[in-house]
Amino acid sequence: MHGNTKRYAKFALPLVVIAVASCFMALLFYPMMNASMKNVPVAILSLDEGATVQGKTVNIGDTLVDKVTEAASDSDGEPAIAWHEVDSQRQVDDGFDNRDYYAAVVIPKDFTAKQMDAKQAAAKTQIESATKLAQVMAQAQAKAQIAAQQQGFTGAAAQRFVQKAAQEAVQKAVSTQQTATTPATAAPEIKLVVDNAKSPMLANLLRQSLPVMLEKTGATVKTTVLNEGGVTTNSSLPTATMMGQNVLIMPVYMMSLIVSLLVANQLRRKSYDSRAQRWGSFGTQLGLALVWSLGVALGADCIFAMLGSGWLSASMVMFLWLASFALMTVFLGLMNIAVPLGLGCGVLGLGLGMTSGLFPAELLPAFWRDWIYGWVPQHFIGDGVRAVMYRGDGWWNAGSMPLLAVLCVGLLVFVCAGMMPVGRHKVAATDSVAE
Repeated sequence: MHGNTKRYAKFALPLVVIAVASCFMALLFYPMMNASMKNVPVAILSLDEGATVQGKTVNIGDTLVDKVTEAASDSDGEPAIAWHEVDSQRQVDDGFDNRDYYAAVVIPKDFTAKQMDAKQAAAKTQIESATKLAQVMAQAQAKAQIAAQQQGFTGAAAQRFVQKAAQEAVQKAVSTQQTATTPATAAPEIKLVVDNAKSPMLANLLRQSLPVMLEKTGATVKTTVLNEGGVTTNSSLPTATMMGQNVLIMPVYMMSLIVSLLVANQLRRKSYDSRAQRWGSFGTQLGLALVWSLGVALGADCIFAMLGSGWLSASMVMFLWLASFALMTVFLGLMNIAVPLGLGCGVLGLGLGMTSGLFPAELLPAFWRDWIYGWVPQHFIGDGVRAVMYRGDGWWNAGSMPLLAVLCVGLLVFVCAGMMPVGRHKVAATDSVAE
């Protein structure tokens, strides 16, 4: 019976592997396939001073802000954009410095005045065009009547001759007006500022969608990109530069997990003769993790360079060193409790957190946004990578403090592992002394 079960297990093993791999890949790609914009914070500022039209004060900029914010608040479910109305350019600048906004829409002080000028110019052009066509028609009819008399047309024949001549003259005049160049009235301009450092992917989406919406007001949109960064690539696709950050995040995570497994297999023991021996082993593991995490950072640097993006800055290498050491501390601490525990948590973190390093929370599905994004280390590594790559920050940046917290968690796990019973060897020695 036992032999049959063992034989059937051999045939079932591939099925188990396929099922586990399928679940892992679904976990990996689900956030990508279900990404959508939700509550993306965008500032909107109206500097419009308004204008007086027929004795009434009109402010189209303020009206536009009210309509945009009210439409977002009245929408069913979560709106794609969460508009934040601000009162000054200083608030916009501070918001970008504090990483509060992905973009900002700034309506200039002469927005209403230029809107009115454009409408008045359009009305004036229409009146002039209509007047000119009426003059052309009158002149054409007068000439046609003379020509009809000269050619001997009378009655209905003369009327048809005059009508045809007038129509041809009007058509010619309309064609001439369409091809003629008239001085264009300066259209009102709305300024769109997009921060590339907060999320290059979301910044690219906003650069495509917001101008389409804003241009419906009849204004032109001038887009300014903050923190464009110096990422180079041989590809002409816009996604190539955005994927540059993922080239660093995922290799650092995966190499840290693999190296941690190798170190744990070499130095971890199932039992120790004393607690001092255990803590000595832990210290050796952490020392090797400190050294090999630098190797992981340099390995990521080589990958980045081999892909044609150039060598990383010293600040980026130091930040990746910190990130890898924090990860290895957690992995090794868990593996000292149980190797399957550390390896399983590492693989689960890989599946849950891969998208969190590349996508902002506002693009992730609700489950990832509410339960995963806040704690996976890829999120913090991504913040730091973008801070160095696009904002030009040093190794201590927006992602460094959270990673330091991850490092402290790893050390706490080491302490928990150190508090476990010493092992069978110690128990055996105690028994022999008692005898």
